[in-house]
Amino acid sequence: MKIAIIIILVLVFLIAEQKLVTHIADKNLPFGGTWTYEIAPDNQGTTLTITEHGEVYNPVFRFISRFVIGHTAQIDKYFDSLGTRLEVLNGTRN
Repeated sequence: MKIAIIIILVLVFLIAEQKLVTHIADKNLPFGGTWTYEIAPDNQGTTLTITEHGEVYNPVFRFISRFVIGHTAQIDKYFDSLGTRLEVLNGTRN
């Protein structure tokens, strides 16, 4: 069973084609924080750096996040999906 929730993000800061900072707007969620996306050229092409400054307010949810779900579960899924999408765009994957 999958559970989906809607999370409203606020754009905090933007430098076109370089940096994006978002923040969770809903104070009623058991978690919150900011996410910073930075894109920079490198010798191989482009580097994407994502920095999360997250907070988990509820101690029960914090326990579940750490010991059941895993702190990196969502970002790992995000990177897998991003990698798949980039491969499709590059024509290296159908």
